[in-house]
Amino acid sequence: MKNSIKMLIAMMVISIQGIRLHAQNTKTTTGIYLTEQDFKTGKLSYILSANDKLQLNGFLGGKHIGLVYQGKKIKLSKSEVFGYRQNNQDFRFFHNEAYQILDTAGFLLYSHPQLTQQGKGYKPVEGYFFSTSSAMPVLSLTIENIDKSFSAQSEFRYSVQSYFHKDADLITFDKADNQYEIKHLYFEHKQTPGTQHAAL
Repeated sequence: MKNSIKMLIAMMVISIQGIRLHAQNTKTTTGIYLTEQDFKTGKLSYILSANDKLQLNGFLGGKHIGLVYQGKKIKLSKSEVFGYRQNNQDFRFFHNEAYQILDTAGFLLYSHPQLTQQGKGYKPVEGYFFSTSSAMPVLSLTIENIDKSFSAQSEFRYSVQSYFHKDADLITFDKADNQYEIKHLYFEHKQTPGTQHAAL
């Protein structure tokens, strides 16, 4: 009887450790979203292990990503791949550039560093973008672009125009509400109640 209890406890400890290890691995998973549908369903291809490598070739708008996967070199065209997941963050390729996906509720928000002239040289500054769905083009997050993209949602557009005074305000994050203020306005004026993630 004592042996069976010890065996049961040992099995429970091993199971708990296995669950923890799986949770840690999920958080640090790196892989490729081959299609928009894969992104929607969270399906990664080429899930990389510690011995594998992902080369993004982001310099000067490189058109391909490189993988060293299970000892084999693989080359994928950015124009034929939706994006990738790395360090618990999702990214989407658009015009050979990788945009970090910040939020998918209602519509997608992205960030992407841009070189901006400061003084005598150029420095990377975080730029912000959006798309009405994961299938639509990535646009600069400006009041004008929001106005054009949501032309059928008058109340939302008017709220954005009156609430935000300049483009930089559009990315304001409300820590108390734990959401971007523009998303709060979006769902406040959406016909269907309740927060839904974008038709990714």
